[in-house]
Amino acid sequence: MKKIQLILATLLVVLGIEGATNNIQAHASSSTTTPKSLRGTWYKYTGDGKFSTIRITTHSLTYNGSVYSPSKSGAHKLKVSKWGSWYSFNKGSSSSNLGQFKTEKRLIKGSYKKSLVRYHGIGTYYVFTHHKYNQDYSFKILD
Repeated sequence: MKKIQLILATLLVVLGIEGATNNIQAHASSSTTTPKSLRGTWYKYTGDGKFSTIRITTHSLTYNGSVYSPSKSGAHKLKVSKWGSWYSFNKGSSSSNLGQFKTEKRLIKGSYKKSLVRYHGIGTYYVFTHHKYNQDYSFKILD
């Protein structure tokens, strides 16, 4: 009797571990709808009173005058992918890969404000804000 109970207990533990690990899946999803957290108009100071602008709506992204949307063709056709907390726009298309984006709180003008962080390249993070500040808050991790 004890042998059967031990076998059943072992079987339950094995099935429990299997069930717990099957629910954890890391995969990228793809769509043409931008996440709500990224939407809005974002600015990054580029110097001499000029700004780089990103405008994200439900189904489009405008970056410095170039519009990307699902209705466009070729390099300007919008594709949104997610990996972890980062969102990629047009990933896989080398000519129109816009980089990876996420929002986070950054210290700006003495207080933490929501900002859009763009990663495009090795170790460089570009920080965009909802308001025009005459200071660039971008940073590098690798020099």
